[in-house]
Amino acid sequence: MKLVAHQIDELAEKGFVKESMGPCSVLTLLVLKKDDTFCLCMHSKAINNITIKYIYPIPRLDYMLD
Repeated sequence: MKLVAHQIDELAEKGFVKESMGPCSVLTLLVLKKDDTFCLCMHSKAINNITIKYIYPIPRLDYMLD
């Protein structure tokens, strides 16, 4: 099993991931499950607190197509 840092470096070299230039970050963890696979867990509460909330609900697609 490869280390996460090695996998990230490898993916960055291939151009699949890149460093974020955004002002915020989201805590991301890889949690080992019982079957020896990983589950990606993201804690985005800090981002949700500063995000501008929708004033109006998002219209349903079938209403927009009518």
